[in-house]
Amino acid sequence: MATNTIAGVNLAQIAEESLPALTSMLQPLSALVTDFSSDVGSEGASVTTRYPTKPTAVDLSSGYTSQNTAMTAATITLDTFYGFVYGFKDVERSKSSVRLNDLFVEPSLNALGDKIFGDIWDLITAANFSTATSAITAANFDRDDLIDLGQTLTETKKAPRTGRSVWMNPTYYGSLLKSLNSAEFPGQSDMKAEGMVPRVNKFDAYESDQCDANGENLAAFAFHRSSLLFAGRRVDSEGFVENGGELVDIEIPGLGLPIQWRRWYDKNAGELKYSVGLLYGVAKGQDFGVRVPSA
Repeated sequence: MATNTIAGVNLAQIAEESLPALTSMLQPLSALVTDFSSDVGSEGASVTTRYPTKPTAVDLSSGYTSQNTAMTAATITLDTFYGFVYGFKDVERSKSSVRLNDLFVEPSLNALGDKIFGDIWDLITAANFSTATSAITAANFDRDDLIDLGQTLTETKKAPRTGRSVWMNPTYYGSLLKSLNSAEFPGQSDMKAEGMVPRVNKFDAYESDQCDANGENLAAFAFHRSSLLFAGRRVDSEGFVENGGELVDIEIPGLGLPIQWRRWYDKNAGELKYSVGLLYGVAKGQDFGVRVPSA
């Protein structure tokens, strides 16, 4: 059977044009321990990733005795295969004077990004991460709070000083940005123009509207990268192209995360369909995090 014969917008072009939005949307994943190796995983399969644990120095004057390993293995189950599917009937494409596909690319990416980040954020509970600050109002959240969070990670949690990030909802992010702009970054800059918070007290700062209260009045979370684990795999597509479908696998620059675009024509429904999807799993790592409840 002939393949890649569907007329219209080139699927590779759609996939390529989706990269900037995906890169921006999923950039917070760079703050985690991730595993995006290229082997094909099937739904329900597990993968093992590793994160370093903090070793203790020992006396070497009596010899070089091997110590316990400084790596901890963690299993992540690839139990989530999510994405978004949209399609256009023949009559819809015949009547439309606009490129219908262009209208749905970004919403489909947003749907997938919201699902991924939401699953990770749902791990941030008192049961998984026992340490929390006193409640802080959004209006008062500023650089001083990040300094306090850093101290808690170092002194209380004994977390490594590198690889730290803080995630927060848009209200707390906005308050932090305002305090930095007024106190430290006068005048115009590219970061101010884009509403970006620079690294503060060893933290990379990220905002997301998926940072909801999580049933625990949660507003922000400061953590070391080994606190949260994420794994993704390319979806097995055997037989799809051979049966007339089109498929493009892309990797998000800087992350290596595999995202898959598909396009096919449903003859019975008279509908041209598109999908974007990812097979992935999330897991809790070490308790190297501090929750920030809202007041």
